[in-house]
Amino acid sequence: MTLAIYFGKRYLISFIRVFLSIVLLVLLFDFLTNLNRLNGIEAQIWNALILSLLRTTTYLSLAMPLIIMLSALAFSVSLSRSNEFIVLRASGVSALKGLFSVILSAFFLGIISIFILDPLAGKMIGYYDIKLDKLRSKEQSQVLINDNGYWMRQATLNGHQIIKAVSVSNNGQRLHQVTIFNYDKNGLVKERFFSESAALKKNKLLLTNTIKWSDTKIKKNPIIANEKIKTEITPAQLLDGYASPETISPWNMNKQIKKVKSSGFSVLKYQSKKMEQYARPFLFIVMVILGTVFTLQNSRSRNIGISVVLAVASGFFLHFFQNFCTTLGRSGEIPLIVATWSPIISIGLIAMTLFLHYEDG
Repeated sequence: MTLAIYFGKRYLISFIRVFLSIVLLVLLFDFLTNLNRLNGIEAQIWNALILSLLRTTTYLSLAMPLIIMLSALAFSVSLSRSNEFIVLRASGVSALKGLFSVILSAFFLGIISIFILDPLAGKMIGYYDIKLDKLRSKEQSQVLINDNGYWMRQATLNGHQIIKAVSVSNNGQRLHQVTIFNYDKNGLVKERFFSESAALKKNKLLLTNTIKWSDTKIKKNPIIANEKIKTEITPAQLLDGYASPETISPWNMNKQIKKVKSSGFSVLKYQSKKMEQYARPFLFIVMVILGTVFTLQNSRSRNIGISVVLAVASGFFLHFFQNFCTTLGRSGEIPLIVATWSPIISIGLIAMTLFLHYEDG
């Protein structure tokens, strides 16, 4: 138990050091990027710093597997240089057993990143988008989705138009219980349309059995007919109106999947994100093994620099290999379970084989 606490403490110290180093590095580069992006805007430095702070959590969430691997590598190199691995095995304790507390720490860090870091990053990136649009004096997205339905705004020749649909289906090509408000340049309602359903075609919205109100007289006897309305809104924009998977809290992921699925859109990217979250603690375990497997031996018996390069290359390979498989899974090319788990299992088995080989060697 004393040895487990000692190794666990050493690893967590390495993790904190690497984590803070990555935070400063990401913050610096993003701050310089935002300075160029906000060129000419008032309080440029202050706003660039705020934007960088808001987006840094997102980068950290994406980079957590590499941070875990680099932390394990720093921990392992320090033990290798002090020959503590050699002493550990000489006392009759296997390296894998000695690293159990480190592996357990990585597993719990995976859980923390899912339920604390991910929700925080999701909120921060939302604030980042709002802040950036405000600084650029840009209007928010013309499609808004909330519990009341779908809200769309578009400009017209004499004002603007608000389109509301209670629900959508057929991958965003059919809208249900559609209400349209036409406003003049002074913001006053000129006309209102209501239709049970509407088809969203290219550059037009086709309403069937439409009820139209335009003035006091017609309100008493509304016109019932088909109506064609020009629009630049597309089904893809309706899907973009949903929050991206990276901004959804794990607590709300199932609710979001049901909402998107009921609208007829593909839920692959949300299901993929959910499965990635389930697999993340196990990914962190594999990253720890990759970070320690090449530095098990005495630092004097081989070039420690080559070991570090091999460990870093292996960690980056697993990270990019998993991202590649995730892309294939979200596009429907391969099953999601294969896309999520095959990189972790395959690289994990190879890492364990090397671990046992070097320990026996």
